[in-house]
Amino acid sequence: MSLSYNSWFFKIYCNIFAKKIGIDKYGNTYYQKKNKSNKNNFRQRRLVIYNGIVEASKIPQEWNAWLHHMTDKVPEINNSSKPKWVKEHVPNLTGTPYAYEYKDRKDSSKVKNIYSIWKPK
Repeated sequence: MSLSYNSWFFKIYCNIFAKKIGIDKYGNTYYQKKNKSNKNNFRQRRLVIYNGIVEASKIPQEWNAWLHHMTDKVPEINNSSKPKWVKEHVPNLTGTPYAYEYKDRKDSSKVKNIYSIWKPK
């Protein structure tokens, strides 16, 4: 996958004006700007550069909390502390050929079936 010009400029911008904080288990790189701004309520701006396809659901919950200033503690990569019942990340398939398709099952024994799938004309 080739990056657009905006992605290249954003990578250069992050390397010049921001400090690299860490990398998560998916390969996403996290940065924090060096100065504080009143645009961000006098907090340092936190940025992420995605590894591969840009998808917000690929950010682990620890890093999401750090990005949104819920915590100032930088998360560590620790795969052993994950419970067995936690599944691996699956991308959002909405709008792809692999998306879940609802099958409309009309019951003829009902008097009135008020639910149906919306179909554009």
